[in-house]
Amino acid sequence: MKRFTNLICSLGVGAILGIIVLSLVAGITTQVSATEYKITIVQSPQDVTVCEGQNVTLSVQATTDYPNAQFGYQWLFENRPLTDGGKYSGTTTNTLTISNVSSAEAGDYTVVVSVTNATGVNPVTALARVTVIPAPTITQHPQDVTVCSGQQATMSVTVTGGLNVRYQWYVAGVAVPGETRSSISRTVDETLNGAQVYCRISSDCGDITSNTATLTVETPPTITRQPQGGTAAIGRSFQMTVQATGTAPLQYQWFKDNQPISGATSNTYTITNVTANDAGQYKVVITNRCGTVESEVVTVQALSAEEEAFIAGYRLRIDPSPASESVTVVLTTPTAVPAMIEVVDLSGRTVATLWNGVSGGAEQKIETSVAFLAPGMYRCILRSGTYRLSAPLVIVR
Repeated sequence: MKRFTNLICSLGVGAILGIIVLSLVAGITTQVSATEYKITIVQSPQDVTVCEGQNVTLSVQATTDYPNAQFGYQWLFENRPLTDGGKYSGTTTNTLTISNVSSAEAGDYTVVVSVTNATGVNPVTALARVTVIPAPTITQHPQDVTVCSGQQATMSVTVTGGLNVRYQWYVAGVAVPGETRSSISRTVDETLNGAQVYCRISSDCGDITSNTATLTVETPPTITRQPQGGTAAIGRSFQMTVQATGTAPLQYQWFKDNQPISGATSNTYTITNVTANDAGQYKVVITNRCGTVESEVVTVQALSAEEEAFIAGYRLRIDPSPASESVTVVLTTPTAVPAMIEVVDLSGRTVATLWNGVSGGAEQKIETSVAFLAPGMYRCILRSGTYRLSAPLVIVR
Protein backbone atom coordinates (compact mmCIF):
# COMPACT_ATOMS: atom_id res chain seq x y z
CA MET A 1 0.00 0.00 0.00
CA LYS A 2 2.84 2.32 0.83
CA ARG A 3 4.47 1.56 -2.54
CA PHE A 4 1.16 2.27 -4.48
CA THR A 5 0.83 5.60 -2.60
CA ASN A 6 4.38 6.55 -3.39
CA LEU A 7 3.70 5.71 -7.15
CA ILE A 8 0.70 8.00 -7.35
CA CYS A 9 2.58 10.78 -5.65
CA SER A 10 5.42 10.41 -8.08
CA LEU A 11 3.07 10.51 -11.21
CA GLY A 12 1.38 13.69 -10.36
CA VAL A 13 -2.13 14.93 -11.03
CA GLY A 14 -1.92 14.96 -14.89
CA ALA A 15 -0.84 11.40 -15.11
CA ILE A 16 -3.63 10.32 -12.84
CA LEU A 17 -6.26 12.01 -15.09
CA GLY A 18 -4.81 10.25 -18.12
CA ILE A 19 -5.18 6.88 -16.52
CA ILE A 20 -8.81 7.58 -15.65
CA VAL A 21 -9.62 8.57 -19.27
CA LEU A 22 -7.93 5.48 -20.65
CA SER A 23 -9.88 3.34 -18.25
CA LEU A 24 -13.19 4.86 -19.37
CA VAL A 25 -12.37 4.31 -23.05
CA ALA A 26 -11.40 0.74 -22.41
CA GLY A 27 -14.66 0.15 -20.60
CA ILE A 28 -16.74 1.51 -23.49
CA THR A 29 -14.88 -0.66 -26.02
CA THR A 30 -15.50 -3.76 -23.99
CA GLN A 31 -19.23 -3.00 -23.74
CA VAL A 32 -19.66 -2.52 -27.55
CA SER A 33 -17.86 -5.81 -28.42
CA ALA A 34 -20.16 -7.70 -26.11
CA THR A 35 -23.37 -6.69 -28.02
CA GLU A 36 -25.00 -9.77 -29.75
CA TYR A 37 -26.82 -9.42 -33.11
CA LYS A 38 -29.35 -12.05 -34.27
CA ILE A 39 -30.81 -13.25 -37.58
CA THR A 40 -34.46 -14.20 -37.42
CA ILE A 41 -36.28 -16.35 -40.03
CA VAL A 42 -39.62 -14.64 -40.65
CA GLN A 43 -40.75 -16.97 -43.46
CA SER A 44 -39.37 -20.45 -43.66
CA PRO A 45 -39.36 -22.45 -46.90
CA GLN A 46 -42.41 -24.69 -47.02
CA ASP A 47 -42.53 -28.43 -47.55
CA VAL A 48 -43.82 -29.17 -51.04
CA THR A 49 -45.28 -32.18 -52.77
CA VAL A 50 -45.07 -32.04 -56.55
CA CYS A 51 -45.44 -34.30 -59.54
CA GLU A 52 -42.38 -35.57 -61.32
CA GLY A 53 -41.41 -33.17 -64.12
CA GLN A 54 -42.77 -30.03 -62.46
CA ASN A 55 -40.72 -27.09 -61.14
CA VAL A 56 -40.18 -26.43 -57.44
CA THR A 57 -39.57 -23.06 -55.76
CA LEU A 58 -38.31 -22.75 -52.17
CA SER A 59 -38.07 -19.28 -50.58
CA VAL A 60 -36.85 -17.91 -47.28
CA GLN A 61 -37.27 -14.46 -45.69
CA ALA A 62 -35.06 -13.28 -42.82
CA THR A 63 -34.41 -10.15 -40.78
CA THR A 64 -31.62 -9.00 -38.39
CA ASP A 65 -30.97 -6.25 -35.90
CA TYR A 66 -27.53 -5.68 -37.33
CA PRO A 67 -27.50 -2.24 -39.01
CA ASN A 68 -27.20 -2.14 -42.81
CA ALA A 69 -26.86 -5.89 -42.94
CA GLN A 70 -26.14 -7.67 -46.19
CA PHE A 71 -27.56 -11.19 -46.25
CA GLY A 72 -25.90 -14.22 -47.72
CA TYR A 73 -27.64 -17.51 -48.59
CA GLN A 74 -26.48 -21.02 -49.28
CA TRP A 75 -28.87 -23.86 -50.15
CA LEU A 76 -27.94 -27.44 -49.37
CA PHE A 77 -29.50 -30.74 -50.45
CA GLU A 78 -29.15 -33.54 -47.94
CA ASN A 79 -26.45 -31.38 -46.24
CA ARG A 80 -24.46 -30.98 -49.47
CA PRO A 81 -24.02 -27.42 -50.76
CA LEU A 82 -25.66 -26.74 -54.11
CA THR A 83 -24.32 -24.72 -57.02
CA ASP A 84 -26.18 -23.26 -59.95
CA GLY A 85 -26.38 -25.43 -63.05
CA GLY A 86 -28.35 -28.36 -64.32
CA LYS A 87 -31.66 -28.44 -62.47
CA TYR A 88 -30.74 -25.92 -59.80
CA SER A 89 -30.73 -22.13 -59.90
CA GLY A 90 -30.71 -19.47 -57.17
CA THR A 91 -28.57 -21.64 -54.89
CA THR A 92 -27.04 -18.54 -53.23
CA THR A 93 -30.20 -16.42 -53.14
CA ASN A 94 -33.23 -16.46 -50.93
CA THR A 95 -35.15 -18.40 -53.62
CA LEU A 96 -34.09 -21.82 -54.89
CA THR A 97 -35.62 -23.17 -58.11
CA ILE A 98 -35.50 -26.84 -59.08
CA SER A 99 -36.47 -27.44 -62.70
CA ASN A 100 -38.05 -30.62 -64.10
CA VAL A 101 -37.85 -32.33 -60.73
CA SER A 102 -37.40 -36.09 -60.51
CA SER A 103 -37.21 -38.60 -57.69
CA ALA A 104 -33.46 -37.93 -57.53
CA GLU A 105 -34.19 -34.42 -56.25
CA ALA A 106 -36.60 -35.55 -53.55
CA GLY A 107 -35.39 -35.04 -49.98
CA ASP A 108 -34.44 -32.40 -47.42
CA TYR A 109 -33.28 -28.93 -48.46
CA THR A 110 -31.55 -26.60 -45.97
CA VAL A 111 -30.89 -22.91 -46.42
CA VAL A 112 -28.12 -21.18 -44.41
CA VAL A 113 -28.76 -17.46 -43.88
CA SER A 114 -25.83 -15.27 -42.81
CA VAL A 115 -24.80 -11.59 -42.64
CA THR A 116 -21.86 -11.16 -44.98
CA ASN A 117 -20.77 -7.69 -43.87
CA ALA A 118 -20.30 -8.50 -40.19
CA THR A 119 -18.42 -10.91 -38.02
CA GLY A 120 -19.78 -12.44 -34.89
CA VAL A 121 -23.37 -12.68 -36.21
CA ASN A 122 -24.29 -16.34 -36.06
CA PRO A 123 -25.92 -17.76 -39.22
CA VAL A 124 -29.30 -19.51 -38.99
CA THR A 125 -30.81 -22.38 -40.97
CA ALA A 126 -34.24 -23.46 -42.16
CA LEU A 127 -35.34 -26.83 -43.53
CA ALA A 128 -37.91 -27.89 -46.14
CA ARG A 129 -38.76 -31.30 -47.54
CA VAL A 130 -39.48 -31.88 -51.23
CA THR A 131 -41.63 -34.90 -52.00
CA VAL A 132 -41.76 -35.97 -55.64
CA ILE A 133 -44.73 -38.04 -56.80
CA PRO A 134 -44.21 -40.05 -60.00
CA ALA A 135 -46.89 -40.40 -62.67
CA PRO A 136 -49.38 -43.18 -61.88
CA THR A 137 -48.29 -46.67 -62.80
CA ILE A 138 -50.50 -49.76 -62.83
CA THR A 139 -48.82 -52.61 -60.99
CA GLN A 140 -51.76 -54.99 -61.31
CA HIS A 141 -54.26 -54.82 -64.13
CA PRO A 142 -57.82 -56.18 -63.86
CA GLN A 143 -58.01 -59.89 -64.60
CA ASP A 144 -60.54 -61.88 -66.63
CA VAL A 145 -63.41 -63.10 -64.47
CA THR A 146 -65.83 -65.99 -64.95
CA VAL A 147 -68.95 -66.12 -62.78
CA CYS A 148 -72.43 -67.57 -62.92
CA SER A 149 -75.42 -65.42 -63.76
CA GLY A 150 -76.77 -63.79 -60.61
CA GLN A 151 -73.42 -63.83 -58.84
CA GLN A 152 -71.07 -60.95 -57.97
CA ALA A 153 -68.27 -60.23 -60.43
CA THR A 154 -65.32 -58.35 -58.95
CA MET A 155 -62.31 -56.78 -60.66
CA SER A 156 -59.62 -54.55 -59.23
CA VAL A 157 -56.61 -52.48 -60.25
CA THR A 158 -53.52 -51.57 -58.22
CA VAL A 159 -51.80 -48.25 -58.83
CA THR A 160 -48.63 -46.66 -57.50
CA GLY A 161 -47.68 -43.01 -57.86
CA GLY A 162 -49.97 -40.21 -58.85
CA LEU A 163 -51.33 -37.39 -56.73
CA ASN A 164 -55.03 -37.22 -55.87
CA VAL A 165 -55.67 -40.47 -57.73
CA ARG A 166 -59.18 -40.97 -59.11
CA TYR A 167 -60.77 -44.05 -60.70
CA GLN A 168 -63.54 -44.61 -63.24
CA TRP A 169 -64.59 -48.06 -64.43
CA TYR A 170 -65.97 -48.73 -67.89
CA VAL A 171 -68.03 -51.68 -69.14
CA ALA A 172 -68.43 -52.10 -72.89
CA GLY A 173 -66.96 -48.62 -73.33
CA VAL A 174 -69.53 -46.92 -71.09
CA ALA A 175 -68.64 -45.35 -67.73
CA VAL A 176 -70.40 -47.12 -64.87
CA PRO A 177 -72.00 -44.55 -62.55
CA GLY A 178 -70.66 -44.64 -59.02
CA GLU A 179 -67.84 -47.07 -59.76
CA THR A 180 -65.00 -44.72 -58.77
CA ARG A 181 -62.89 -46.90 -56.50
CA SER A 182 -59.92 -49.17 -57.22
CA SER A 183 -62.29 -52.15 -57.55
CA ILE A 184 -65.66 -52.81 -59.12
CA SER A 185 -68.21 -55.36 -57.91
CA ARG A 186 -71.56 -55.94 -59.58
CA THR A 187 -74.25 -58.62 -59.75
CA VAL A 188 -74.26 -59.77 -63.37
CA ASP A 189 -76.51 -61.66 -65.74
CA GLU A 190 -76.04 -63.32 -69.12
CA THR A 191 -76.50 -60.01 -70.99
CA LEU A 192 -73.01 -59.04 -69.79
CA ASN A 193 -71.35 -62.19 -71.08
CA GLY A 194 -68.24 -61.23 -73.01
CA ALA A 195 -68.29 -57.61 -71.77
CA GLN A 196 -64.97 -55.78 -71.89
CA VAL A 197 -64.07 -54.04 -68.62
CA TYR A 198 -61.30 -51.52 -67.93
CA CYS A 199 -60.44 -48.72 -65.52
CA ARG A 200 -59.29 -45.18 -66.33
CA ILE A 201 -57.04 -43.69 -63.66
CA SER A 202 -56.57 -39.93 -63.51
CA SER A 203 -54.42 -37.85 -61.14
CA ASP A 204 -52.71 -34.50 -60.79
CA CYS A 205 -49.60 -36.24 -62.08
CA GLY A 206 -51.13 -37.73 -65.24
CA ASP A 207 -53.68 -40.23 -66.51
CA ILE A 208 -53.45 -43.90 -67.44
CA THR A 209 -55.83 -46.62 -68.63
CA SER A 210 -55.68 -50.25 -67.55
CA ASN A 211 -55.69 -53.27 -69.78
CA THR A 212 -59.08 -54.63 -70.76
CA ALA A 213 -60.42 -57.68 -68.94
CA THR A 214 -63.17 -59.97 -70.21
CA LEU A 215 -66.23 -60.80 -68.14
CA THR A 216 -67.60 -64.27 -68.82
CA VAL A 217 -71.07 -64.95 -67.44
CA GLU A 218 -72.08 -68.61 -67.37
CA THR A 219 -75.70 -69.72 -67.16
CA PRO A 220 -77.32 -72.66 -65.34
CA PRO A 221 -79.03 -75.34 -67.43
CA THR A 222 -82.54 -74.69 -68.70
CA ILE A 223 -84.69 -77.35 -70.36
CA THR A 224 -86.08 -76.20 -73.69
CA ARG A 225 -87.70 -79.52 -74.63
CA GLN A 226 -88.95 -82.03 -72.09
CA PRO A 227 -88.52 -85.79 -72.64
CA GLN A 228 -91.58 -87.63 -73.90
CA GLY A 229 -92.86 -90.88 -72.45
CA GLY A 230 -95.07 -93.33 -74.30
CA THR A 231 -95.55 -96.93 -75.19
CA ALA A 232 -92.47 -99.06 -75.72
CA ALA A 233 -92.98 -102.23 -77.71
CA ILE A 234 -91.49 -105.26 -76.06
CA GLY A 235 -88.50 -106.53 -78.00
CA ARG A 236 -87.98 -103.24 -79.78
CA SER A 237 -86.16 -99.98 -78.87
CA PHE A 238 -87.57 -96.88 -77.23
CA GLN A 239 -85.80 -93.54 -77.08
CA MET A 240 -86.24 -90.44 -74.93
CA THR A 241 -84.51 -87.11 -75.59
CA VAL A 242 -84.18 -83.88 -73.63
CA GLN A 243 -82.97 -80.56 -75.02
CA ALA A 244 -81.36 -77.94 -72.77
CA THR A 245 -79.39 -74.73 -72.90
CA GLY A 246 -76.74 -73.51 -70.49
CA THR A 247 -73.00 -73.11 -70.30
CA ALA A 248 -71.14 -76.22 -71.38
CA PRO A 249 -70.30 -78.76 -70.30
CA LEU A 250 -73.77 -80.00 -69.41
CA GLN A 251 -73.92 -83.26 -67.48
CA TYR A 252 -76.92 -85.59 -67.76
CA GLN A 253 -78.19 -88.37 -65.53
CA TRP A 254 -81.34 -90.36 -66.31
CA PHE A 255 -83.42 -91.93 -63.57
CA LYS A 256 -85.99 -94.73 -63.56
CA ASP A 257 -88.33 -94.76 -60.58
CA ASN A 258 -85.96 -92.26 -58.84
CA GLN A 259 -82.96 -94.55 -59.22
CA PRO A 260 -80.02 -93.47 -61.43
CA ILE A 261 -79.57 -95.54 -64.56
CA SER A 262 -75.99 -96.69 -64.96
CA GLY A 263 -74.35 -95.24 -68.09
CA ALA A 264 -77.37 -93.08 -68.99
CA THR A 265 -75.41 -89.81 -69.10
CA SER A 266 -76.24 -88.14 -72.40
CA ASN A 267 -79.17 -86.03 -73.52
CA THR A 268 -80.70 -89.12 -75.16
CA TYR A 269 -81.57 -92.36 -73.41
CA THR A 270 -82.41 -95.44 -75.47
CA ILE A 271 -84.00 -98.58 -74.09
CA THR A 272 -82.91 -101.43 -76.31
CA ASN A 273 -84.80 -104.73 -76.51
CA VAL A 274 -87.63 -103.48 -74.30
CA THR A 275 -88.95 -105.85 -71.66
CA ALA A 276 -91.84 -105.56 -69.25
CA ASN A 277 -89.37 -104.47 -66.56
CA ASP A 278 -88.61 -101.31 -68.51
CA ALA A 279 -92.02 -99.86 -67.76
CA GLY A 280 -91.87 -97.09 -65.15
CA GLN A 281 -91.35 -93.39 -64.36
CA TYR A 282 -88.41 -91.66 -66.02
CA LYS A 283 -86.72 -88.28 -65.61
CA VAL A 284 -83.36 -86.66 -66.33
CA VAL A 285 -81.29 -84.32 -64.15
CA ILE A 286 -79.02 -81.81 -65.93
CA THR A 287 -76.12 -80.14 -64.13
CA ASN A 288 -73.33 -77.67 -64.83
CA ARG A 289 -71.12 -75.54 -62.57
CA CYS A 290 -73.88 -72.94 -62.21
CA GLY A 291 -76.78 -75.16 -61.16
CA THR A 292 -79.06 -78.13 -61.68
CA VAL A 293 -82.43 -78.60 -63.37
CA GLU A 294 -84.73 -81.62 -63.28
CA SER A 295 -87.02 -82.63 -66.10
CA GLU A 296 -90.65 -83.57 -65.86
CA VAL A 297 -91.38 -87.16 -64.89
CA VAL A 298 -92.67 -89.19 -67.85
CA THR A 299 -94.26 -92.63 -67.97
CA VAL A 300 -93.12 -95.44 -70.22
CA GLN A 301 -95.44 -98.40 -70.77
CA ALA A 302 -94.09 -101.69 -72.06
CA LEU A 303 -96.44 -103.43 -74.46
CA SER A 304 -96.13 -106.27 -76.90
CA ALA A 305 -95.76 -105.30 -80.54
CA GLU A 306 -99.33 -106.46 -81.20
CA GLU A 307 -100.69 -104.48 -78.25
CA GLU A 308 -98.90 -101.45 -79.58
CA ALA A 309 -100.37 -101.93 -83.05
CA PHE A 310 -103.84 -102.47 -81.66
CA ILE A 311 -103.59 -99.26 -79.61
CA ALA A 312 -102.39 -97.46 -82.73
CA GLY A 313 -105.58 -98.47 -84.59
CA TYR A 314 -104.55 -101.55 -86.57
CA ARG A 315 -106.96 -104.48 -86.93
CA LEU A 316 -106.67 -107.85 -88.72
CA ARG A 317 -109.23 -110.64 -89.14
CA ILE A 318 -109.33 -113.75 -91.36
CA ASP A 319 -112.68 -115.07 -92.59
CA PRO A 320 -113.69 -117.87 -92.57
CA SER A 321 -111.78 -119.74 -89.93
CA PRO A 322 -111.14 -122.53 -90.51
CA ALA A 323 -110.75 -122.07 -94.27
CA SER A 324 -110.23 -124.46 -97.17
CA GLU A 325 -109.60 -122.83 -100.60
CA SER A 326 -109.89 -119.06 -100.07
CA VAL A 327 -110.18 -116.50 -97.34
CA THR A 328 -111.20 -112.85 -96.87
CA VAL A 329 -108.58 -110.73 -95.12
CA VAL A 330 -110.27 -107.87 -93.24
CA LEU A 331 -107.64 -105.13 -92.70
CA THR A 332 -107.94 -101.79 -90.87
CA THR A 333 -105.19 -99.16 -90.56
CA PRO A 334 -105.38 -95.72 -88.86
CA THR A 335 -104.17 -93.95 -92.03
CA ALA A 336 -103.22 -94.79 -95.57
CA VAL A 337 -99.93 -96.64 -95.12
CA PRO A 338 -97.98 -99.35 -96.90
CA ALA A 339 -98.75 -102.77 -95.45
CA MET A 340 -98.01 -106.42 -96.08
CA ILE A 341 -99.72 -109.62 -94.92
CA GLU A 342 -97.59 -112.73 -94.68
CA VAL A 343 -98.33 -116.32 -93.65
CA VAL A 344 -95.97 -118.05 -91.22
CA ASP A 345 -96.03 -121.59 -89.98
CA LEU A 346 -95.76 -122.70 -86.37
CA SER A 347 -91.96 -122.56 -86.55
CA GLY A 348 -92.12 -118.87 -87.57
CA ARG A 349 -91.03 -119.52 -91.16
CA THR A 350 -92.71 -117.33 -93.79
CA VAL A 351 -94.46 -119.58 -96.26
CA ALA A 352 -96.50 -117.09 -98.32
CA THR A 353 -97.44 -113.45 -98.88
CA LEU A 354 -101.15 -112.94 -99.10
CA TRP A 355 -101.07 -109.22 -99.88
CA ASN A 356 -98.65 -106.32 -100.31
CA GLY A 357 -99.82 -102.79 -101.04
CA VAL A 358 -101.13 -99.53 -99.57
CA SER A 359 -104.10 -99.70 -97.27
CA GLY A 360 -106.83 -97.12 -97.63
CA GLY A 361 -106.73 -95.93 -94.03
CA ALA A 362 -110.03 -97.65 -93.19
CA GLU A 363 -111.41 -101.14 -93.16
CA GLN A 364 -110.87 -103.01 -96.38
CA LYS A 365 -111.47 -106.61 -97.47
CA ILE A 366 -109.02 -108.58 -99.53
CA GLU A 367 -110.06 -111.85 -101.18
CA THR A 368 -107.19 -114.28 -101.65
CA SER A 369 -106.62 -117.98 -102.36
CA VAL A 370 -105.07 -120.31 -99.78
CA ALA A 371 -105.44 -123.46 -101.85
CA PHE A 372 -101.64 -123.76 -102.11
CA LEU A 373 -101.31 -124.11 -98.35
CA ALA A 374 -101.22 -127.56 -96.80
CA PRO A 375 -103.78 -128.25 -94.09
CA GLY A 376 -102.55 -127.08 -90.69
CA MET A 377 -102.19 -124.20 -88.21
CA TYR A 378 -100.78 -120.90 -89.45
CA ARG A 379 -100.68 -117.22 -88.48
CA CYS A 380 -101.27 -114.27 -90.77
CA ILE A 381 -98.87 -111.41 -89.89
CA LEU A 382 -99.67 -107.76 -90.71
CA ARG A 383 -96.54 -105.65 -91.05
CA SER A 384 -96.78 -101.86 -91.46
CA GLY A 385 -93.70 -99.81 -90.65
CA THR A 386 -92.78 -100.67 -87.08
CA TYR A 387 -96.21 -102.09 -86.30
CA ARG A 388 -97.07 -105.78 -86.33
CA LEU A 389 -100.37 -107.58 -85.78
CA SER A 390 -101.34 -111.23 -86.27
CA ALA A 391 -104.43 -113.39 -86.64
CA PRO A 392 -104.79 -117.21 -86.70
CA LEU A 393 -105.33 -119.10 -89.97
CA VAL A 394 -106.50 -122.73 -89.98
CA ILE A 395 -106.56 -124.76 -93.23
CA VAL A 396 -108.74 -127.87 -93.38
CA ARG A 397 -109.77 -130.13 -96.27
